[in-house]
Amino acid sequence: MLAAYLATLLWQVVWHLLLPPPYGIRNLWLALVACLPLLIPLKGLIRGNYRSMIWAGLLLMLYFTIGVMEAWVNPPHRAPAMVQITLAIFYLFAFRMRNRSEN
Repeated sequence: MLAAYLATLLWQVVWHLLLPPPYGIRNLWLALVACLPLLIPLKGLIRGNYRSMIWAGLLLMLYFTIGVMEAWVNPPHRAPAMVQITLAIFYLFAFRMRNRSEN
């Protein structure tokens, strides 16, 4: 679960900095803005705090929505958007399986 979250954080850097324009290297600020919300619950996730896991899932739903919109509207960035969608879904399933095993 933590791996999916960290992969989503890393994917934001890759998507906004390393991919060709309009999201290419010239948009350092866009990459920073995309990563900042993901840093908020990171400390609690590393500690295994349940509330942080919930907040991280809520944040990833926003990234899931952004990925769906990019895949729908921007065909050149459909593949990176699908990666973002997949990472968000993987986190949510991992969170569900973790909670199922604790009960």
